[in-house]
Amino acid sequence: MSQALDIKSMKLYPEAGRIYRDLENLGVLQNDKITVELLSSFDQLHYHGVEAVKKCIDVLGINERDYILEVGAGWGGPSRYIADRTNSQIVALELQRDFHEVGLDLTKRCGLSEKVEHICFDFLKYEQEKTRFDKIVSWLALYHIPDRKNICKKLFKLLRPGGKLFIEDLVILDNTSKVDWNSLQKDLFANSLILTSEYRHQLQAVGFNIEYSEDMTSKWVSFTNNRYQDFLKGERKFIKLHGQHLFDQISYFYRKIVEYFDARAIGGLQVICSKPE
Repeated sequence: MSQALDIKSMKLYPEAGRIYRDLENLGVLQNDKITVELLSSFDQLHYHGVEAVKKCIDVLGINERDYILEVGAGWGGPSRYIADRTNSQIVALELQRDFHEVGLDLTKRCGLSEKVEHICFDFLKYEQEKTRFDKIVSWLALYHIPDRKNICKKLFKLLRPGGKLFIEDLVILDNTSKVDWNSLQKDLFANSLILTSEYRHQLQAVGFNIEYSEDMTSKWVSFTNNRYQDFLKGERKFIKLHGQHLFDQISYFYRKIVEYFDARAIGGLQVICSKPE
């Protein structure tokens, strides 16, 4: 089975088109123009939404001269936000065809097609012929991709000398945690989940300089617990809009991620790297 199909075992990703119902519920019809500000309430699949993207923009100093790659772009929310705020050029790379196509449509409706290029492709096979990127960013995506060594090599290859890398990702916090690791791997589509120390080592081994790293675990424990409780409180409204089946899928995922965090099986990492000149 291909990686693109396997990722659908992760119940956060069952139906890319659900975002259209969220928009229609606000009176935004299928072909209506949309603002990035309005979309940002729905199209950010990572933790802390646009606040996390704002921090990335600030710490990397992203500006209109930058050419940027987002790995694992989903609906393209962070890419659109970065382009809209900084006027930079960005490639939104996403493996899942359905999320890619919805993201492409949303970007067009935001009037950002000249700034955000959506590409549906496997990151490990992706090549950039014209020029290398000034910045590469990724939120909660790299742990899905198998072969950590080649992930790091590819990131290093795609970045220009002097370029910056910003990652937020899941890591193994305690590999002796009493959880069902096989179920965790399926629930989270975790193909390269590793310890923080190994994560840093793999980046340094290919030549990156680590400029900053932060343990995000406590922040993400709080975020995921609050997200799950808020989701349950909105059960009736969600089911009316999206149906019982989708509610069951997403509530399962939200509950399991809380369980894995609470069991200290997984944690969170933010790391910022540079490629030597």
